[in-house]
Amino acid sequence: MEFDLDRAVCLTGCTASQLRYWMRTGLIDPSSSPEGGGRLSFTFSDLVGLRAVRRMLDAGISLQKVRKTLEYLRENLEVERPLSECLLVTDGSTIFRICEDGSQVIDTLRRGQLVFSLALGEIVEEIRCRLWEIERDREAFLSRLLQTGGDGGALETAV
Repeated sequence: MEFDLDRAVCLTGCTASQLRYWMRTGLIDPSSSPEGGGRLSFTFSDLVGLRAVRRMLDAGISLQKVRKTLEYLRENLEVERPLSECLLVTDGSTIFRICEDGSQVIDTLRRGQLVFSLALGEIVEEIRCRLWEIERDREAFLSRLLQTGGDGGALETAV
């Protein structure tokens, strides 16, 4: 399925002048260009990529950073349409690529530098378990203390 410029504008939230500028400067390369009198058209994959650019710009990422990310992805991945084929996330400052298996996060603006990430769910569970152990030990201690009647000699053996 192919979409003309007007429909691409409508579906992506980009302006016609943005799309023309991005094509002219090589940021995007629609699947079908008007060479030799042909009609400009965009595939669904092209539209996904255009919308991704629009979202990054809306998130405060500069066009220069988007270009740098695309340059890195085109040079280092064997994908035809990186903006529609890669999982990208941003913190508003940089653009990260999450690898296929999810085990690596790469900073595209730092030429593929790996990003250290933490699985917070595992950390939360570790702390919950440790708090449960501490509470269990505290209750056991108080129970032993109450059973001995609270005299000092029994306290020393309980501790």
